[in-house]
Amino acid sequence: MHIVMVRFKVKADQVANFLQESVQDAKGSVLTEPGCRRFDVIQDNADPTMVAFTEVYDSPAAFEDHKTRPHFKTWAASTKDMIEGDKTYVAECRQIFPEGATAESTAVHGFTDPWSSHRPDAVDHPHFQNAGLAVLWVPLPVKPEKVNDFIQSALGDCVGSTREEPGCLRFDLYQDIKNPSDLFFYEVYANPAAFEYHAKTPHIAKWRDTVKDWYVRERTGVVRGKNIWPADNWHWSTGKPTR
Repeated sequence: MHIVMVRFKVKADQVANFLQESVQDAKGSVLTEPGCRRFDVIQDNADPTMVAFTEVYDSPAAFEDHKTRPHFKTWAASTKDMIEGDKTYVAECRQIFPEGATAESTAVHGFTDPWSSHRPDAVDHPHFQNAGLAVLWVPLPVKPEKVNDFIQSALGDCVGSTREEPGCLRFDLYQDIKNPSDLFFYEVYANPAAFEYHAKTPHIAKWRDTVKDWYVRERTGVVRGKNIWPADNWHWSTGKPTR
């Protein structure tokens, strides 16, 4: 998988317009591009001007194809003046966790691909709206000499979260291809209460204590928010991967 993590600081008076344009780009990507598995649009709860995308493509070539599409060009032209100066962050990443589909995830969830968000049977209905999930987009600036140790420790948190917490839908770990010491968590919980449960588990406490001195700088730029798109009833779960 080729994962693109994007974060924007949007002008306060343009947030609604930016989200509208971004949802149209996301829909176009997931519904019309064979190489796009997901395009999640997330808005921070505390700072609504902070918006993040998590985009998953089959390959770097699929991402390059995305940038040639009319819906992307429309989005780029429409939003270029909605964003605060140079406050856009983009990282192209590889996945570390999960590695892929598992037999268990297929049996439990009825799908073979933990990366794809689209559910052909998902219908538009007032009950199935957006913003019901709790989503975290988390940059992890790690000391270069500690990257391998950090990954091994983080994998324990990933497995513990997805296998032991009923409200944890996904807990992905990504690594920036160009800057390997920049890692990311992408976490999705069934609701805010499920995240609060996660924050008190033994495995998260152990992980925090293990890695607390392994950051090269303060962790900033975390987006803690809700799903603007896709809706709550699309595919968000990875199942219960072991790696």
